[in-house]
Amino acid sequence: MIDGNAVPPPPPETEGKTQRVSIEGTLASLSAISALIVAAASMFTAVQALDVSRTAARQKIFESQLAVCMQFSELTAQAADEGAKTSGLIEGQLDDAAWEELNTRWEAGAVLSTAIYRQYLQMTMIFPDEVSDLAYVATEKRTEIANRQVDAMEAEALTPEIRADLERLSNEEADALNAAAAACRDHVSATAGI
Repeated sequence: MIDGNAVPPPPPETEGKTQRVSIEGTLASLSAISALIVAAASMFTAVQALDVSRTAARQKIFESQLAVCMQFSELTAQAADEGAKTSGLIEGQLDDAAWEELNTRWEAGAVLSTAIYRQYLQMTMIFPDEVSDLAYVATEKRTEIANRQVDAMEAEALTPEIRADLERLSNEEADALNAAAAACRDHVSATAGI
C-alpha cells in the first residue's frame, strides 16, 4: 500500500549525487558568506587604518606649520631688532667706525634675509597661498633694501635719497613681516581650533 503523502525515494542511480550536490552547494554558500565576512572585516580595518593615517598626516602637517610659523615669527623679531639698530646708524653721522659697523650689520642682514627666504619656501609647501604670499612680499622688500645697500656701498656714501629709501623700505618690510607672521599665527590657531 502506498501512502498518498509519502515521497517516493529517489532513483538509486542519482541518490548519492543529489546529496553531494546539495552538500557542495551548501559548502560553496558557506564559503561565499565567510569570504564576504572576511572582506567586510578587511574593509572596516582598512577604513580605520585610513582614518588613523589621515589623522596622523593632519597632525604632522599641523606640527610642521607650527614649527615654520614659530621660526618665521622669531626671524621677524630678529629683523625688527636689526632694522632698529641699522636705522640708528643710518640716521647719524657716518665716520669710518660707524660705516664699518653699518657694513657689518648689512652683511648680517644678508644672512637673515637668506633665513627668511628659506622660511618663505617652507611656507609655500605647507601653508595656503594667502599666507605664503604675504611672506613673499616681505622677502621682496628685503631684496629692495639689499639693492639700496649695494648702491650705498658702491657710492661709499649714504645720500639723502638712499637714506630715505632705506628708511621707507625698512618700514614697509617690517609691516610685511608682521602681516605674514600674523597670518601664519592665525592659520595655525584656526587649524588647532583655538
